[in-house]
Amino acid sequence: MVPFLSLPSFLHKHLYQTQSNKERCFWALCLTLSLSVTVGLTLGFEYIGGYLPCSLCLIERLPYYSALVFLGTASLWAWFVKTSCWVRFLFLCVGGIMACSLGLAIYHVGIEYQLWPAPTSCGVGATRIITNANHLLHHLNNIQPPSCSQTPGHFLFLSFAGWNAVASLFYMLLSLFAASKGLLSKRKIT
Repeated sequence: MVPFLSLPSFLHKHLYQTQSNKERCFWALCLTLSLSVTVGLTLGFEYIGGYLPCSLCLIERLPYYSALVFLGTASLWAWFVKTSCWVRFLFLCVGGIMACSLGLAIYHVGIEYQLWPAPTSCGVGATRIITNANHLLHHLNNIQPPSCSQTPGHFLFLSFAGWNAVASLFYMLLSLFAASKGLLSKRKIT
């Protein structure tokens, strides 16, 4: 085994080396940029690509928006205040938010593969007989969101919800990695 690539050595360095303010700010800005690109891609698929999101897809965006607020606060805090405990706490919050996003994405993938039923808000609106012409025009102008169980398409064998699960897992692990850097730096090395 190559000594510089060993896992115990890497973990020891990661946990016991102190993290500088520039490094904390770097991780916060990298995560902020990555999450912003992900949100931008989803909005691009919706408004440019014409893919209408289902109601669960819209709910799955909320963790990204809230994580962006936490990461923006973490980057400002790391740059100006220079205390590591609050920045670490904000990274842990982002990790928890992304864990919730991962749970929502897995739930959505399960609905797409009919592993469990979709909630009632995810179904296509019930068809009803319309007898008034004004109601018909109003009904035609309203865009019905697609059902959560229908995938609009697959990219590299995964649906959009599947890619959301992959991205959420990646961002969760990355934020927990940034939060754990230097976690044991105040302790004596034995």
